[in-house]
Amino acid sequence: MTGIETNYFAAASDDVAALALLQPEGPSALALGSGEPMFDTVTLPSIEPFVMLGTLCELLSGRPYHECTSEARHGQVVDGADEGPWVVTVSDGLVAALAEAPRARLADVAVRWAHTPELRARAPRRQPERLAGAVTALAALSRRAVEVRHSVYCWTRLPD
Repeated sequence: MTGIETNYFAAASDDVAALALLQPEGPSALALGSGEPMFDTVTLPSIEPFVMLGTLCELLSGRPYHECTSEARHGQVVDGADEGPWVVTVSDGLVAALAEAPRARLADVAVRWAHTPELRARAPRRQPERLAGAVTALAALSRRAVEVRHSVYCWTRLPD
């Protein structure tokens, strides 16, 4: 199954995050002269920032899905062309929950997340262990972002 491309990354502001749109590779593009990625980036193929992260928030926080998805910065488009790519915000509530969660909690949530209809429908063979790695990576990115007072974003585009 071919899904959307999604890279989660941290940036100091919406304007800075929008700079990821200037490179075809998105936020993982190497910065000129340094050889380092432009942004602290985690690639999570086909983990879209709207429904899937709403469900992740619900499982991690225990709050109802509609509360998670109604947060001010949940899935708000920062910038992007009509047909993509786009930069989208990740809610501060989810970022905080991910940053604070112990590793065992993240693993438990990943197992439950793997059995949700959104993930079964899009990636029926996705193993909970693979999702545990994705949730752990997203949590680590969230911790680093919180430490430097950055926000987390998703750069996404449709497959070619």
